[in-house]
Amino acid sequence: MGQKDLAAKQFEHSPEVFADIINALVFEGEQVVLPKDLQPAPTESLYPAANGILRNQYNDVSKYEMRNGRIVIQYTLENQARPDYKILLRKAGYEGAIYRRQYEEKDTFPAITLVLYWGNAPWHSGSDLYRFFRRKKIHRMARKYIDNICLHMYSMRTLPLEIRQRFQSDMRVVVDYLAEGKEYEPTEQEIVDVDGTLRMLHALTGETDFIKNIKGLQERQRRGGRVTMCEVVDKFVQRGREQGIKEGIKEGIKEGIREGMKEGLEKGMWEEKIRGASAFVKESVLQKQSKEYIKGMLQTCFQLKEEEADMLYREGYEREHGTKIPAFT
Repeated sequence: MGQKDLAAKQFEHSPEVFADIINALVFEGEQVVLPKDLQPAPTESLYPAANGILRNQYNDVSKYEMRNGRIVIQYTLENQARPDYKILLRKAGYEGAIYRRQYEEKDTFPAITLVLYWGNAPWHSGSDLYRFFRRKKIHRMARKYIDNICLHMYSMRTLPLEIRQRFQSDMRVVVDYLAEGKEYEPTEQEIVDVDGTLRMLHALTGETDFIKNIKGLQERQRRGGRVTMCEVVDKFVQRGREQGIKEGIKEGIKEGIREGMKEGLEKGMWEEKIRGASAFVKESVLQKQSKEYIKGMLQTCFQLKEEEADMLYREGYEREHGTKIPAFT
């Protein structure tokens, strides 16, 4: 996976994100696994290659769930950028190594592996060993002696809302953005791990705006400010908010200090907010975004009232098209 793999490992290494993934996908949203109970587990194991030479194999992220000083379960996350129809065999090797290590130890525990698929192509690989070997002419009586291994794979780009709502960490931001695409509307959810979340989004989408402003957003967070997707949703909102609202607040504060008037500060903030919002509307109209999307972004990110958002949308539409907005729009 290259950069995608590294970004995913960094993001999922966080105990909060890791526990959230397990709770959302394994326990269907119930808060069973706690971040404080997780400890890093080995991600390397060995297997003999065809020529007899030992080779190492690596998991992406693996953690123990601990209770009273003992291992309860070992959870492993495996990230995939493209379908791999033989991944069931890899899973058998990973979990086989985990169980083999326990053979000479006093304590034993089960292993659970989840495959997180981040690719766009449909995944048609078999979901268990029975389906994997379905084209083999295996005698029906021998079949019942084959130990079945199931693949627990989740297509992270297309998770339904019912599953996405189970996430409580920064992973909710990632899966919502991927699933909703152009219709995505940011929420007020605060981003905790700014660096990890934005690098993950950049790796998955290729949109460079996600990493251009990491340092600035981290500085804002260090100063006690909240960081949400309103600040980073895309380059148009980024340009509108940072060049419009941020400069407007700055100029408004300067004017208020110079004049000693509260009215000056409020006027400066409002004028620059409208200037930034107007720039966003212009870019969005040129991109042929829907009226609902533009008005929703104006109300969410620029904190405008519905009638103010409607007025700006109409002015921007008429300015770019050189005609009055149709009555049905």
